[in-house]
Amino acid sequence: MDLLETTTKHEFLLEAPLQVLHEESREWLEDIEFWKDEAAFLLKLLIEKTKEGVLNTQTSSLKEAEKELLAVSVEKLEDLRIEVADHEKFLARLLEVKHPDEQLYRTRHKAIVEKFRRFALEYRDMKHTLFQAAKGRG
Repeated sequence: MDLLETTTKHEFLLEAPLQVLHEESREWLEDIEFWKDEAAFLLKLLIEKTKEGVLNTQTSSLKEAEKELLAVSVEKLEDLRIEVADHEKFLARLLEVKHPDEQLYRTRHKAIVEKFRRFALEYRDMKHTLFQAAKGRG
């Protein structure tokens, strides 16, 4: 993910109508649900393979990956989901107001954009580490 390209794209989107930002937030919620399913699948697979003894040579790095996956699936994704869902509720209230404070919404949206981007990068790196450990290179 190119940081400059992503930053420029989001700066452009922040100037878009609220409905566009609303759509982006809905896409985030879909991504979060996918990541939750993916993390649960990876965790289950990791536990099964570890129990089978297939990955015994990488036990310590895989145990660390297991802890990270558990934290992602239980804490981080749920915290992010709650924040985005609250953001959506805030938008719904804003759209009902005759003269909404769009700047407040845009400021919050920008903060969530950054949090979402950081999580996506962290999650990708964690999966890369897990895959390398599973291949015996971690």
